[in-house]
Amino acid sequence: MPASPAATLGAVLRLAFWLTALLLLPLGLGLYWLPQATADLLGASPLWLVRGAGALLTAWSLGLLYAGYRSDPTGRVNLVAGNLLLAATLGAAALRLDLPGETTVLAVAALLLALGLVGLLAPRRPAAVPMHEAVRHD
Repeated sequence: MPASPAATLGAVLRLAFWLTALLLLPLGLGLYWLPQATADLLGASPLWLVRGAGALLTAWSLGLLYAGYRSDPTGRVNLVAGNLLLAATLGAAALRLDLPGETTVLAVAALLLALGLVGLLAPRRPAAVPMHEAVRHD
C-alpha cells in the first residue's frame, strides 16, 4: 500500500531537518575549533566572534536534529527562517565578493533555499486530541 502524500511530505520535512543539521554541524564545529593561524589567514577577526558563531551554528544544528525526530511548529519556523536567511546571506556574499569557490557557495545557498521551502510547504500535523476529550464515557 503506497504511503499517503502527508506521510511522504512529513518524511521529506524530517529529511530537510536532518540535511540542514548535517550541513551546519561540521561548519559550526569547524568555526568553533578554528586555529588562530587559519583565522588570521582568512581574515576572521576577532577570534571570539568566530567561536561564538561556531557555537551558535552547532547549537542550531543540534536543535534541528532534535526537531527532525520530534517536529513541532516552532522547529518548522526555525528551519524555514534560518535556512532562508542563511541562503540569502550566502547568495549575496557569493555574488558580491570574488570568492574562490563561488559556484560551491551558490550551490549550498540553493540547497538551503530548497530545504527551507520544503519546510514551508510541508503539511502541518493535525493537533493532538486533549486527553479529556479522548477518553470515552459510555
